[in-house]
Amino acid sequence: MRAASTVLVVLAGLVVLSSGPATAAPEIAAAVCPAAPPGMQGFADDVTAWMKWGVLALIGIGAVASLGSILVGRIFSHPHASRYGAMGVAVVVMVAITYTVILTILDSITGSGCT
Repeated sequence: MRAASTVLVVLAGLVVLSSGPATAAPEIAAAVCPAAPPGMQGFADDVTAWMKWGVLALIGIGAVASLGSILVGRIFSHPHASRYGAMGVAVVVMVAITYTVILTILDSITGSGCT
């Protein structure tokens, strides 16, 4: 019984391997363009703009606070403040990179429509 199942598996493998190359399915291009519902585009633009500038302001505030923490730690010989400030700068840089990536993704989703 075991030999018969092994022979069947080997034969099935040979059939699959000896068949011709697979052909790709024809490409179907649907013209689906993202669009805001009627009357919502202005509101969506306002919300997006406020969010962009708000996050950018928070990144700037975080950078200034982190650099201030480093400065205060150096002036008053407080190593914890300097260390937390350095970690804050690293976090601000990572958030700025993430912010740029998210803006690119949002722009590609809600961009100027179909190209």
